[in-house]
Amino acid sequence: MKKLRAAALLLAVFLLAVLASSLAGCTAEKERYQKVYLDAFDTAITIVGYADSEEAFAEMAEYVHGELIRYHRLYDIYTKYGTLNNLKTVNENAGAAPVAVDEDIMDLLEFSLKAYDISGGRVNIAMGSVLSIWHDYRNTGINYPDRAKVPTREELLAADEHSDISNMVLDRKNGTVFLADPDMSLDVGAVAKGYATEKIAQDLIAKGYDNIVLNVGGNVRAIGAKADKNAWVVGIQNPDLSSDTAHIETIEIEGLSLATSGVYQRYYVADGKNYHHIIDGETLMPENRYLSVSVLTEDAGLADALSTALFNMDFETGSAFAEEFSKSGEAGVFEVMWVLPDGSKRYSDGFEKYIAK
Repeated sequence: MKKLRAAALLLAVFLLAVLASSLAGCTAEKERYQKVYLDAFDTAITIVGYADSEEAFAEMAEYVHGELIRYHRLYDIYTKYGTLNNLKTVNENAGAAPVAVDEDIMDLLEFSLKAYDISGGRVNIAMGSVLSIWHDYRNTGINYPDRAKVPTREELLAADEHSDISNMVLDRKNGTVFLADPDMSLDVGAVAKGYATEKIAQDLIAKGYDNIVLNVGGNVRAIGAKADKNAWVVGIQNPDLSSDTAHIETIEIEGLSLATSGVYQRYYVADGKNYHHIIDGETLMPENRYLSVSVLTEDAGLADALSTALFNMDFETGSAFAEEFSKSGEAGVFEVMWVLPDGSKRYSDGFEKYIAK
């Protein structure tokens, strides 16, 4: 229920920001349309764009929706879909046999290895054994608050023995994935939505689409600008859900991606303390260094992965990482906003130039 509520809040914040930005954005040539879906990646999905007709927009939106459903099924670690070999199939065959997978699974796993290297191991999809423990405790705490508890240190450390990403063996030639440790499992929650969003955005660009913004559970990807050539204006959700202010910041983006990791998205309460879903790979606990971390860059997959990585770095380490990574030019634009526990904000050097005036 809290996941659906968080998705609805993200959707409301996004629609409010984009609606406000579009009041002066309609043109004689194109009209603004939007579609909302709630059946992929367990989150709210919004597609906003300009098109020559409602039919043309609907055709594009249905393509995006169908692709999101397809990626969701491929990357799902909880559900089987007929004879489809997805990541649940890979996890079920850990230590037993290589699994033949779709090329889009292989691509995601290779991207995840890159994210692991870039982040210094802070984005580790091989932490499924640890994350599944937190998933079970979180579900119990949400559904049965009187039974809410925190995992013991002993069970977390035992699970962490099976989080070595080198035991994920990718055979591109034969199209197979093998988990060499029978007790390991993959969890792509830190990368899948953003990666799928970027893949779909690239498909749309290749097909000649423009003037579109996608929001997949808070992973925002702008394709071009609005039809009037102005940038899209997108709100970053206020992590204080009790506040009357929906946005903690409003930014302008064109051809860029925005991803936010925050304590408000999925959490439960045990002994009066909130435990969110972003687990630090070193402490194996959800740390409370920030209320949220937002990353602005070109690639939605990288934004998704590195917002998680930066959430799990202290500010000095994270700001140094952001500065170095930005200077490397590897990601093009790379800017970060941190929201500290007291609600104050810190920015990377170039972030503030994207704040809407």
